[in-house]
Amino acid sequence: MGEVKNLNSPIALIMAGGSGTRFWPLSQKNLPKQYLRFSGDKSLIQQTVDRVRPLCKTEDIYISSSGTQKSLLQEHLPDISNLILEPTPKNTAACLMLSAAHLLKRGYAPSTPMMVFPADHAIGNTAHFLELLKQAVAFASSRDCLVTLGIIPTAPHTGYGYIEAGAKPVLSGVFPVQRFTEKPDKKTAEGFLKRGGYFWNSGIFIWTLGSIAAAFESFVGENWKRILESDSEESLKSVFNSLPSLPIDTAVMEKASNVFVIPAGDLKWSDLGSWSALFELKTENPSDNVFLSENVKHIDSHGCLVQVSSGIKVALIGTENLVVIEHNGNLLIADKSLDQKVKDISQQFEA
Repeated sequence: MGEVKNLNSPIALIMAGGSGTRFWPLSQKNLPKQYLRFSGDKSLIQQTVDRVRPLCKTEDIYISSSGTQKSLLQEHLPDISNLILEPTPKNTAACLMLSAAHLLKRGYAPSTPMMVFPADHAIGNTAHFLELLKQAVAFASSRDCLVTLGIIPTAPHTGYGYIEAGAKPVLSGVFPVQRFTEKPDKKTAEGFLKRGGYFWNSGIFIWTLGSIAAAFESFVGENWKRILESDSEESLKSVFNSLPSLPIDTAVMEKASNVFVIPAGDLKWSDLGSWSALFELKTENPSDNVFLSENVKHIDSHGCLVQVSSGIKVALIGTENLVVIEHNGNLLIADKSLDQKVKDISQQFEA
């Protein structure tokens, strides 16, 4: 390992390996969702990096992504040189094992706080977000534990995982995690909201390098050892390609007993996992229309989302809850309630 670094600030690791196929046709293999611009002139990954800059030195911001995205990363983040490139997509458990091993080998001390973020989320209340992260870093640094931010649910959403918190906080605003539940059906989600104490799983994690290394050793010990002991790029690639494709939630978080959740309050968060999530981000009124392009006219239409190329005229008459998206001559027309199937139909074009 390299010379031990003495850090006064945490590391930020931004996971940017996703393809975002639920945003077809705007998002495709050559332009995944995290590089799209849904508001303002900055892409989602640029906004993610900007949010964490107040807490991190630039040299302590790392991006984990697929090797095929290297040129996009360099284009969108020219001042971030710390790229951890995966030889093949393997989900978040493998991504985080590779990243934690890389950081330890670079000489970061096990006591170094590490914050983990998806690259493609939207957060409206940045000031509150930073305060939550400071609280989480302080708590994770004082204990051998794993911390996640829990989003207060506003509806029985079936597209998110849920976190059940213990009834009593161990510290103001910090609760032990009782269990994780993968995407439930609507009846189960309704029960969660009725009982209370459940949060949407944000996919944002805070721990120290030593804490997550200990968790890897406990729950994926053999693979973690193989990653740590890989002494060349070729051997590391071979080991990584052999890893199972598992989310960190099922590989580690659901099994660990030292997991805590901090309810995120009014974060104005969205994982932007679908066109309907973008619609909800743009308006709180489900009967509104959201037109992200000019030259869209309607008569008696409600709850529609439209984005098309410049110069194209769109007319809606008597439509409800419709998604109309055009990009480079590719056209999506869908019932907004069925937009989780966009991924499935986009794959039909690639078959």
